[in-house]
Amino acid sequence: MLDKAWVHLCRADPGYKSGAWKFVRDVSAALGDIEMIICPCKDCRNVVRQLNSVVVEHLVIRGMDEAYKVHSDWYHHGDVKSVDEFQSKPTQWNEEVFELYKAAEFFDQELAFRGDLADQPVGDLSEIAEGEDQQEDEFLAKIRDAETPLYPSCSNHSKLSAIVTLFRIKTHNGWSDKSFNELLQTLPSMLPDGNVFHTSLYDVKKFLKSFHMGYEKIDACVNDCCLFRKKLKKLDKCPKCNASRWKTNKRTNEVKKGVPQKVLRYFPIIPRLKRMFRSEDMAKDLRWHYTNKSTDGKLRHPVDSVTWAQMNEKYPSFAAEERNIRLGLSTDGFNPFNMKNSNYSSWPVLLVNYNLPPHLCMKKENIMLTLLIPGPQQPGNNIDVYLEPLIEDLNHLWKNGELTYDAFSKSTFTLKAMLLWTISDFPAYGNLAGCKVKGNMSTCVIEKVWLQHTDIGKRRLGLMEKLSIGESQEF
Repeated sequence: MLDKAWVHLCRADPGYKSGAWKFVRDVSAALGDIEMIICPCKDCRNVVRQLNSVVVEHLVIRGMDEAYKVHSDWYHHGDVKSVDEFQSKPTQWNEEVFELYKAAEFFDQELAFRGDLADQPVGDLSEIAEGEDQQEDEFLAKIRDAETPLYPSCSNHSKLSAIVTLFRIKTHNGWSDKSFNELLQTLPSMLPDGNVFHTSLYDVKKFLKSFHMGYEKIDACVNDCCLFRKKLKKLDKCPKCNASRWKTNKRTNEVKKGVPQKVLRYFPIIPRLKRMFRSEDMAKDLRWHYTNKSTDGKLRHPVDSVTWAQMNEKYPSFAAEERNIRLGLSTDGFNPFNMKNSNYSSWPVLLVNYNLPPHLCMKKENIMLTLLIPGPQQPGNNIDVYLEPLIEDLNHLWKNGELTYDAFSKSTFTLKAMLLWTISDFPAYGNLAGCKVKGNMSTCVIEKVWLQHTDIGKRRLGLMEKLSIGESQEF
């Protein structure tokens, strides 16, 4: 058994570093004095292999992945009680993924006794339960396939971990699809017989998409007039500006039907929010806001804000369910691939989950990318066109909610969500909220009038004068 006491020390403690070195040496010796082992730090998360010295450096600087730190067996590093026990737990390769999708053990029973479903016919309830059971069986089959060893005697990589490792290297180093395809075609011939490695990028993407980790592609008008969805799904031209939906060959003027000029990428939020409650630890963290409001009047988290309290007072039934989600929306443009000399701009739309504690809600892995609005120009005031699918899902979560399984309480509930506020700079604020941010009646000018004609504003202006902050700087 590997020594785990050192991981609970402060990383500044010399004992932590010596413990990390002992851990690395023990793992390396157990695996045959190898120079590279799987790195369990917060960033590598047992996917990337690193030199032993680099693993120690990562552990000291970044710390160990929290989920792995508290795990009873460090199975990625050979710390299992027996081979039979390891083989009897086929889900250990992807425990976090498995937890997210794990079927609700008491789902059928809970569903039958739900008060808000009492008016539904028994047949409808059984159909819903059967649908959930079928989804569970399908996902378990996918998990078993993903956990297949890369080749019969492989103990370090499963089919999924090998694909994720290579995909991460491709992304970090900017490999082209062509070079990645060639690598995938070459690797199987270098691996032992019986390997299950995919031989093309298409197959890899198809495999990853089967876990519902993909996105929806929605064709958009090249002039940002509309999205070709629902009633407009079959149209070839924009009903407003008459622009073609499809690209045109500049040499022959031939329309390339099936190749859209502009594509919006939407990452659906409802299944992602539901999956968060399938993890027992995450379901517990999503309740943090309910019992951790500040008692000394100081603002340490949005739960301590006036807006949060006002929304609780206005919608008491929503506030009564501690698992209901509060969200913040943020958007801005950026130039992809460091093309600062180009006018191409993409606009991501992000959601922040404020149910989580302060040390988690702003972590990059917990900030949800929901929309990726394409360029080359910013959407401007037409951003509302691209927000349609997201707003529809938010409206559904606010009005109707979604039946969700909670792994922490082992029960089901109706998950609802509200959008508390948006976060953006003034230009994006002008587009997003429809406010003027320049000119005679801009938001800045209105704020200046407020400062000059209210008691609070006058006091603020007096403080600004004492601090020698001129109006030109403030406005």
